[in-house]
Order: sequence, then structure tokens, then C-alpha cells
Amino acid sequence: MKTVMQDIRFSVRQLLKNKSFALTAILSLALGIGATTGVFSVVYGVLMDPYPYKDANRMVHVELFDNAGRQMGLVFNNGPELNDLKQAKCVDEIFMQSGNTVTMTAANQLPVSVQLGEYTLNLFEYMGVPPVLGRQFTSADVTEGKASPLAVLSYLFWKKQFGASRDVLGKTIELDRKVYSIIGVAAPRFTWGDSDVYVPYIPTADPNDYRNSFIKLKPGITLEAANAELQPIILSFKDRDPKGYAPVVRTQTVTLNEQVLGRFSGTLLMLFAAVVLLLVIGCANVSILMLARGTARMHELALRSSMGASRWRIIGQLLTESVLLSDLGAILGLGFAFGAVKWIAAAMPFYSFPHEATIHVSLPVLFFSMALAVITGILFGVSPALQLSRPNLNELIQSGTGRHSGGGADRKTHRLLITGQVALTLVLLTMAGAATRAFMTAYRIPLGFDVDKVTSLNLALPRKSYPGWTERANKFDAIRQAIASGAGVEQASISSTWTPPMRGYTDKIEIEGKQDLTGIQSQLVLISPEVFETLGIPLIQGRDFTQSELMRAAHVALVNQAFVRKYLSEGDPIGRHVKAPTLKMERPDFVTADHNDDWFEIIGVVGDVRNNGLFRDSESNGKPAPIEPQFFVPHTVVMVPYASLLVRTKSNAEDAIHSALLRLQASDPQIAVSDHHPLTWYMETMIWGQQRFIASLFAIFSLLGLVLAATGLYSVVSYSVNQRNQEIGIRMALGAQRMNIVELVLKSVAATVGVGIVVGLAISIALNHLVAHWVQSSSRDPLTLLVVAVVLVLIALFACLWPAQRAANLDPMKALRTE
Repeated sequence: MKTVMQDIRFSVRQLLKNKSFALTAILSLALGIGATTGVFSVVYGVLMDPYPYKDANRMVHVELFDNAGRQMGLVFNNGPELNDLKQAKCVDEIFMQSGNTVTMTAANQLPVSVQLGEYTLNLFEYMGVPPVLGRQFTSADVTEGKASPLAVLSYLFWKKQFGASRDVLGKTIELDRKVYSIIGVAAPRFTWGDSDVYVPYIPTADPNDYRNSFIKLKPGITLEAANAELQPIILSFKDRDPKGYAPVVRTQTVTLNEQVLGRFSGTLLMLFAAVVLLLVIGCANVSILMLARGTARMHELALRSSMGASRWRIIGQLLTESVLLSDLGAILGLGFAFGAVKWIAAAMPFYSFPHEATIHVSLPVLFFSMALAVITGILFGVSPALQLSRPNLNELIQSGTGRHSGGGADRKTHRLLITGQVALTLVLLTMAGAATRAFMTAYRIPLGFDVDKVTSLNLALPRKSYPGWTERANKFDAIRQAIASGAGVEQASISSTWTPPMRGYTDKIEIEGKQDLTGIQSQLVLISPEVFETLGIPLIQGRDFTQSELMRAAHVALVNQAFVRKYLSEGDPIGRHVKAPTLKMERPDFVTADHNDDWFEIIGVVGDVRNNGLFRDSESNGKPAPIEPQFFVPHTVVMVPYASLLVRTKSNAEDAIHSALLRLQASDPQIAVSDHHPLTWYMETMIWGQQRFIASLFAIFSLLGLVLAATGLYSVVSYSVNQRNQEIGIRMALGAQRMNIVELVLKSVAATVGVGIVVGLAISIALNHLVAHWVQSSSRDPLTLLVVAVVLVLIALFACLWPAQRAANLDPMKALRTE
């Protein structure tokens, strides 16, 4: 222990004597460790510990797929299907849920839109997360065969609507005119289903009451084994419920996080790999500095060796110095990491990670940083320590000076480190270039509609209000007209099943005279005729339907160009007939017109718009999924218990929407606002957000890598120039010009930089498959490779010119005298 303390005190004195060296080394490490810690905080929070639920590793999503690869969740009505799944050998537990937007009413208060989650009584036992206040409902909460009217509030809803009052227990909450007794408040991280209020539900025999279901596997069951057992069971549901399961051809069982993150999990891991490269570049920087400084300390080390210090004693001293440097870098890096984590968490697209995840510098992350500091200290310190622990006494004595030029091994090590720095920096730059190209590709996707100044507005109506077809149709029309007449509103329209660029409701259709086309599908879009004007979608052929056709639910329809290309490519589509049997919906709270399963006449064709906004998850290399066929019918054909509008504003959208909502709620206080977002928000969420986030982080990391590589190169060239002062003085005394000296210095590193660039290009090309899959853009694009190589050459040139210029300005006589 005494020896260790001596080494620490001596290291501190050495660092204080060489402040510029210490500051450069600490900053290099702080950037690398800080960035690595920041990204690891995200990886830990999102990938390693995203959920607070008990046995979350056994909770799975069962995804259903049709022939076209379209995906849906495991949804079934409350028949024998639930019992069949419960009896599966791989299933430990299963619960069912559904979500609705309801209206909370209270005396002397405006109505509030609430996300109500109805869950089977085993929800909280399944999740295993105790409440922060009160209790949760259980299987005992049944009265006369019905679920008791109990409510558990989400933590955020409790804070927002009840001011986090602990007196909330025992109070009541009125949702769509039904009163519930509040029995508890969920934990802060319990956000399942994004429900504001959790209420109990008991399965019924209603064949039209479809619910989502979620399965927990028994311990030790693999996803492959579970899917092998579950797929035949689910496919057998077709015989009992052909309407609900006819399209299903296969299933896939995935982890809880896989379904949420998709491709983004791999992208995060690639970001983490990139930031580790940045740390390696920083470590190489410090190794270069320590070798340069250690060579200058050879007389000191030789003196210690001659006085009896063993090689291991010298190695221990040098490693103590390097670990002390890494610890100081880690402390400063943690400060960077706290700021970086806040920025990264704020910049991550909202729907790209589980809402239960908490992204912060947690205790495991701190342990990671401590371990990282020690490992990096040993990593960058061991090579210089081994080389410097055996000083060549004869060479030092013969040199007769305090300056030692360093051996061939030193120069080789310097070249190797610089080559590695340049290569890794080029790889980072290439990844940043690929990510930027992916973002620009996404940003330039032709949308087919005007995204600016259009807002999606969702309104909640009290449940079971306006139960008749005529009164609901009139109410929806009155809502649309009230919004459209608001100050600053240019146009308002209803779109019940589609908000671009997201995919709309998709189901099977039939085309008259096309008996050979079986199992074909289209998006079914319920709209008012103003939608196309609101979104700026052109009418290519035919006409739009009229207000009178809307108000009598006429069997008229429009289709998009993709529909025509795919199904009606021959002849004139106008006058053709299409039907969608699922428009004859028998769902609670839905109001439908008569004979919806009859033929609809196509009266117009509209332009294609982006209606499947997410990139494909396969080998698309960043290309968007193709536009899907769309079949537009009057929204009065099927009226849902909520109103979804698209609103075009003239100037300030927020002010115009606020004014329109005040006007609407003044006329009908029972209407509550669920949410409203500009379409640009959906574009950010669905298309631009992830690419912008990835490109930004890669750009920052590559820029930091570039700075570190330039610093390392500058350090090596400066050290080389200092060691060659006598040689340079002799050359200048013999008539060498300044440009000759500059050329000499630049040539000494040109080959090293060139080899680094070649190695970096080779690595970038070799990594193309991974980068193309996770970043959605190629890393072997010739233009990108050329640009990053040129940038690196220019930065290397800039880093070398300063010490080269200093060498060219040496006074030959002074240089020779000092030697």
C-alpha cells in the first residue's frame, strides 16, 4: 500500500509539472469515456432494463401475418380461443385488454379526454409491480358475476388531474357517465398500454367483442418452441372465426422489446460500437502522448533503473500514472455523460423505445464507467509502460544529452497508433455519411400530400351518445363545420381510419368481374369529401362524392392510383364496382349504414400518397415500403364513437386550432379533446425522427473522432520535429529551404496517413452489410467514401502544417547549440 501511495503522489507531481500533456490526455479520455457512458446509459435503459415488470423476459408478443407480410396483433373475441391458448404447454399466463378514448366529467369542469384501459382481472398479478398508493384489482373483485366498478389511476394521470393527492383513494371518477371507485395509483414506471385509467373486465360471450391478448411463457421455453406450439392453435381459429382469422397464414413469437424496438435495437448497438471506436481513438491518443513524453523521460527512467528499480517497479509507476489519468478523464467524462444522456433522451423519437424505460446515469452505468476507466487506463498505459521500462543505458550515455531520439520500436508504435486512429476515424466518418444519406433519402421521399399547415385532431364523444345513424351523422357534420368555421382555419375534413403517412385500416376486398383475384386487400378509408382538398391530393379522374351522398351513406367510392395499377390496370376504372365485406361491422359503439357489404361504385381516382410510412424491415436498404392500394368511402358508412379530423390552417396552427376548439366546446361542452398534432409530428415520428437522430449522433461521434485523430497526429509530428531539431538545423545550415523542411515533415507522415485511409476504406466496405441493415444506407457508396477520405486528408494536412511550419522557422545556430 505504501508503494502504491508513493506512486500516486509521484504521478500527481508529474502531471502538475506537465499541465499541457495532462490536460490533453484527460480531455481525450473524457470525450471517449463520457460519450461511451452516455450511449451505454441509453443501451442499458432501452435494451437491458426497459421494463419494471416481473419476468419481463418471459413476456412475449405473438404477431400474425398474412400472405402479403402484413402484421397484426393477437386479437380474438371471447370464445374458446382464450381457453385453447391457456391450455398450451408453453403458456404460463395470459391476459386480455382493450383501450378506448373516453370522457371524464366532473361538476364545474370541462370534460377531459381519458385513455381508458379495460383489462382482465389478472393484469396486475401478471405484471408483478406493486402500486405506489392503495391497491390493485384482483380476481376477487367480482360482484354477481360482473367486474366491480373499480379504477386504478396511472401515476402521470394522478399527478396531472389530482395533483398527486394521497386523499384520492375512495373517491370516484366518472368516465362516459359511468362511476368508478378509485382504489389505487400505479407505480411511476407502470405505463402498460399508455392507459390513464385501468379498470377490470371479465370476458363475455359476445362474438364481436375483440380484445388484444398478451402471453407469458413458462420458464425455459424458447421463442422458437413457443411459436411451434402456438402457430397451429392460432391457425385452427380460422374454422371457428373465419371473419377474424381468414388472412392469417403464419405467426411469429417475439420478445416484449422486439415488437417495440424492431430495427432500432440493432441501430442502438451500432451506435454503441461507434462510440467504443471513439474511445479507442482517445486511448490511442493518450498512448501516443505517453510514448512521446516517456521517451523524453528516458534519462529519468534510466537513472531509476541504475539505482536498482526493477522493470516491474517502473511498469507499476507508469501504469499508476495512466490509470490516474483515466480516472480523472472518467470523472470529467461523467459530467459530459450527464448532459449527453439528457440530450440523447430528449432527441430520441417518441415511439422508438418503451415508455417504461428510464434513460439516466444509473448505478449500473456508474459501475460501468468505473470499470471502463480502469480498463482504459491499463489499455493505453501498458504498451508505453512495457517499452519504456527497459531504458537502453548505453545509448543514453553515448547520447550525452537529456534528449533521446527514441528507437525504431517507438517510431513503429507511433505509426501503428496513427494508422489505427486514421482508419477508425474514417470508419466513423463513413457511418456518419451513410446515416446522413439515409436521413436525406427519408426527408426527400415524395409524400403526395401537403404536410405543412395540416393538423390531425382527435375528439372524444361520450360513450353510447348519438346511438342512431341520423343523429350521429348530423353530429359529425356539425363538429366538422364548427371546426372549419374557426378563425384561421382554411379547411376541415373527417378521416376516421387514416392519418398520413401511417398505414390505414387494411382488409379484404372483392372486385366485380375479377373472380380470379382472391384474397386481395386494400386500405379502407372512411372520409368526408373535403379530405382531398385539405391534404392537397389531386383528383386524377372522375369526381369526388357530394355532401348529399355523404349524408345518405351512398355506395360511392374513390380509389388511389396504386389501386388502379394493382387491380384495374386494364380499361377505365370509373364505373367499376368494389365491395369490402368487413364494412358491415358489428362492433359495440359503432353505428353503421344499411347494406355496407354490397357493391360500391368507383366514381373517381386520386393521386397516390405515402400511406405506409415506415421503412421496410427487410433488405430495403433504406427505401420506403411501396404505396398501398386505398379505397375511400363516405365516413357515414361506418361511424366510430370518436371524431378524427384533418384541419388545414392559414397561418399559426396552434392559435387556429385553439380558437376552433373553444368554439366547438362552447357549443357542446361534452366533447373532449383527445390529442392534436401537426402532420409534421407524424412525419418526425414515423419517418424522419429515427434517421435524424441516428445521423446526428454518428455526425457528433465522427467529429469528435476527427478532433482526437487530428490531436494525435499533431502530437506525433510535434514530437518528431522536436526530436529532429539537430537534423533540421544541419539541413538548413547546408542550404535547405523552408519549403524543403515542410515537405520533409509532411512526407514523414504521408505514408502512415495513407495506409490508415486505405485500411479504413477496406473496413468500411467490409462492414457494408451491417451498416446497410441497421443504418438503412450503404457504407460503400463511392461518393461518400471519396468525400470522407478527402476530409481526412485535409484534416491530417492541417494537423501537420503547424509543427512543420515551426520546424521550417528554426534558427539553425540555436538548434545546433542546444544539441
